[in-house]
Amino acid sequence: MSTEASMSGAWEGRLLRDEDLEVRPSEEGLTWRARVEALFHEQRKHWPALAHGLDALSQVLVREVSLGSATFLLQYNPLRLTSTTAAVDEEARRRRPCFLCPENLPAEERGLAYAHEYVILCNPSPILERHLTIVHREHIPQALQGRCNVLLDLAAELSPDFFLLYNGPRCGASAPDHLHFQAAWRARLPIAHNFADRQLVVSEPGLIISRTVSYPIPTLLYHATDRERLSARISETLSILADLTGTTEEPMLNLIVFADTASPEGRDRHRAWTVLLFPRARHRPSCFFAGEPERLLISPAAIDLAGIVVVPVREHFERITACALRRIFSEVALPVETFEHLVERVRARRNFTQI
Repeated sequence: MSTEASMSGAWEGRLLRDEDLEVRPSEEGLTWRARVEALFHEQRKHWPALAHGLDALSQVLVREVSLGSATFLLQYNPLRLTSTTAAVDEEARRRRPCFLCPENLPAEERGLAYAHEYVILCNPSPILERHLTIVHREHIPQALQGRCNVLLDLAAELSPDFFLLYNGPRCGASAPDHLHFQAAWRARLPIAHNFADRQLVVSEPGLIISRTVSYPIPTLLYHATDRERLSARISETLSILADLTGTTEEPMLNLIVFADTASPEGRDRHRAWTVLLFPRARHRPSCFFAGEPERLLISPAAIDLAGIVVVPVREHFERITACALRRIFSEVALPVETFEHLVERVRARRNFTQI
């Protein structure tokens, strides 16, 4: 039996079918939002670790920190300690079993098959409500190239309640050896309300690319109604970023994806996507490695850059300041000068393939 067939077979006992879910289809059929809600309902009843995680989420401590006009929420969430401190180097990955492969999942964990190659799972250590992990059925490395459409399609399926995210293998993915995305409710994600201050970079049919102006993390924003054009432009931006940073690997980045109905009435009803691309320079800030009392155990990934900064240690949560948070972001984000070069290359559309 091939490895692919073996892995696919290993998932079969963990997949819930529509008839297994306690949900009635609407006039439009059974939506993915309804399936996900039913999955959480089923898993909360039968998987104690998820029930504990959901209960713990309702009790996390939160406080606001303002960086200019942007609001960030510090979240004391001790359940995220393992993820925040995960060793992701090659040697560490060789030593530990992959926690996203089906044979290593908790016995009670079940999921939903999606797009033939993926499985939607509930995250037992949530940062936001309805926190999902979407894993590839095969044990293949974390990589965005060629997978943008999956992100865009699932974002559309779960819209408007959810956002999707991608963490690069060298800047936030706690399992860089196993391809996965995440999703969660978007209502409490600060950046959903923070990116009005932007500057146009590119405008073409079906796509607008902008940049943030005052947001403390340099960010590119893509707003599109043309799915194929959006996917191509993101891929091309990755190529430019790799060239600018001198890497032959995937450049360091995090993504947030929203989808909405662009024209909710009449015949022109169609999807619109907003993608936020955070180019990165480092995985973790210097304070992560410092000794006490200077240490701040923060390992920024997509959700942190989008406004919810996870801090798994109570003492660190209490003493972090706006100045410290700004310094953390400046260390892990792409330097401003390099970001300006990226913007100019995107504007000039060098190396862009005509669509």
